[in-house]
Amino acid sequence: MSASILQILLQLSLVSSAAVLVVAVLRKPLRYAAGTRAAYWLWILVPANVLAVLLPVPTHEMELLTSTLRSAPAEGMSAVLATVSDPAASSNYAGIVLTLWTMGACLMAAWLVARQRAFVRSLGPLVAGPEGTFRSERITAPMLVGAWRARVIIPMDFETRYREEHRRLMLAHERAHQQRGDALVNSLGALWLCVSWFNPLVYWALGRIRFDQELACDALVVARSDLGRRRYADALLSAQLTSESAWRVPAGCHWQSNHPLKERIAMLKLSSPALSRRLLGTVSTVALAVCGMYVVSASHAQAPASQAAESTDKKFSIDARDTDTREVLQMIARKGGRNVLVGDQVSGKITVQLKDVTWREALNVVTQSQGLVTRDSGNITIVDVPQK
Repeated sequence: MSASILQILLQLSLVSSAAVLVVAVLRKPLRYAAGTRAAYWLWILVPANVLAVLLPVPTHEMELLTSTLRSAPAEGMSAVLATVSDPAASSNYAGIVLTLWTMGACLMAAWLVARQRAFVRSLGPLVAGPEGTFRSERITAPMLVGAWRARVIIPMDFETRYREEHRRLMLAHERAHQQRGDALVNSLGALWLCVSWFNPLVYWALGRIRFDQELACDALVVARSDLGRRRYADALLSAQLTSESAWRVPAGCHWQSNHPLKERIAMLKLSSPALSRRLLGTVSTVALAVCGMYVVSASHAQAPASQAAESTDKKFSIDARDTDTREVLQMIARKGGRNVLVGDQVSGKITVQLKDVTWREALNVVTQSQGLVTRDSGNITIVDVPQK
């Protein structure tokens, strides 16, 4: 059981890491070609590929997948998945590794929950504000806090601290986060971190997701507002003087953050891509995610098939002298990695010496010499005496 769970965890880590590397290569070119919102959509490649591993491949589709997709990425991925699925994972070390992973995941989850609660407590008493917002005396810039029911929190002195046009842009930014469900995305990212706490690529990816998230909201607010890019950049600069960090709140979004301000302002200088380019970019990201799921599903289907073929073709030797027939059959099953069910009426002893034979060849030799019959039921081979 522990080996199976460990196998799934290793596969998920492999597939998600590969998806992160693909996004890392494509996010900047796509950002300049189709806009920041299309680049943010590119991150769906990660959960899409993870879902492809978790969902079972239908039996009637497996042959189609394995026969139609023989590309280098699929073959390489299936080879690694087959290695991850090796029965060696069922050794005693699997339980130890799984225990260490569980401890790390629990510690990471406890740390993130404690940090979220500490941040919410640090806000102090919240006072209901206008248009569904809440006010806090202990913050200096607007933020979105929570996951399922995210709330916009603004400073108590919001009206005196910022100019009216800056307030409009800041609130529009947080509302955009709220409408897009970005706080929930960050919460799912925190869950991903708990599962993959050992993977350094996840820490890097979460930072880049938040940055692309901010760029996408910047572009959305600028496109909707009539105040212009210059005033939006001024609002960013005025808020950047405060000291809060978005990384302090796992489930939420923050107007001011530790993201590179220079790059955010540089993106504001670029003209928005045409609608056709933005749509093409978004469609391309979705298509890439679908293709990624297809490759992973095909590789996932090829891995067991390649393992079965390797097990069938694997050759071994048997040297048994005056040994119980049932024991010899069990020996063949173990060496061949196959499921063999021996009937209760099988008995007698046999002396057999075979070299460089496959499990099927060895099984045929033993069963024919003893007058036994075999039949296959799925992946199980049944050996029994002939019915009279």
